[in-house]
Amino acid sequence: MTIRATFSRKPAVVLLAGLLLLLPATGDACRMYAAIGANLPDGMLYDHLRGDDTDFPYALYYLAPQNDDGWGIGYYPQFGGLPTIARGEPMAQNDPAYMATVVAIDTPPEPQITLAHVRKGTSGCYNVPNPHPFYRDKVGKRWLFEHNGGVNKTRMEDLIGSAYLASNPPNGSGIPACASGVVDSELYFLFVLKKIEEYGWNVVNGSAAAIRAMVAAGETGAINFILSNGETLWAFRKGTSSHTLNYLHDSANGYSAVASQYPSAARGSWVSMNNYQLVILTRNAAPVVINDVRTYCPGDIDKDGLANGADLAAFAGNFGRTGGGDLDFDGDVDGSDLAALVAVYGQPCP
Repeated sequence: MTIRATFSRKPAVVLLAGLLLLLPATGDACRMYAAIGANLPDGMLYDHLRGDDTDFPYALYYLAPQNDDGWGIGYYPQFGGLPTIARGEPMAQNDPAYMATVVAIDTPPEPQITLAHVRKGTSGCYNVPNPHPFYRDKVGKRWLFEHNGGVNKTRMEDLIGSAYLASNPPNGSGIPACASGVVDSELYFLFVLKKIEEYGWNVVNGSAAAIRAMVAAGETGAINFILSNGETLWAFRKGTSSHTLNYLHDSANGYSAVASQYPSAARGSWVSMNNYQLVILTRNAAPVVINDVRTYCPGDIDKDGLANGADLAAFAGNFGRTGGGDLDFDGDVDGSDLAALVAVYGQPCP
């Protein structure tokens, strides 16, 4: 599979520092956004990614001056398909390609999943198009990942292990400078994918295991992320007060979204996430929230503290239906849930 991407290079301009004074304090942190829906309302992506400074003063466009190391937008036109990724090196407000991309994806039919990111570079390559969202091909899907925060690269390499790194070397989002000057976020992505694979490709179980392992190894950095496989969005928050994450479910308009900073002037129905929360956003369904991944017990259907035969029996009773055993939160109990249960069978709860 090949990735379709567009890059825009940085013009030699002096940024107007005064613009920073018009924006809320966000700290030393990137800003990111994602949305999912089978039929997004017209104008919604434009409002959230560009908007106007009255009704949508915190659209990603207005957060760019504090995150001026480029922008990236990845989107899946159809659920389960390949994403298109557009990137730019200039600050989003200075790059016509950013506006052109926003207008293109806001034109019906809108993509069914969109991820967007403006970067405040703190690691790896610089003066390049924003490598977020990172991409990886696994189990017949192209996964996208964006991160807000920072992790220790040496620690992440140790957690990933030399064997996995050798067979899954960083690709730098196809940007040569980022393949050699590896961004910490890509190592984080690789470790999360490794744990997801170990847990039978169950994203919730694997992500929870990755976070627990990182915390146990002494990671104290901000590790907010948004992840997609082209079918679902997963968003996780753990950081300081400047590393916020909020989600929204608009049942009337059939979509959900997640953002570092809600784009509208008022919070409205945007829900602030707590540290260690993981939210699962799917098409036409209310969000599922794991309140603390450190204590989440995958596979423990009967809540007795262990994934065992009783859980397998409960799973078998619901196979092919909804109910206990829907370990991937996709609305039914099926083979993917069985793989997830097998991966944790016999394990005690954290």
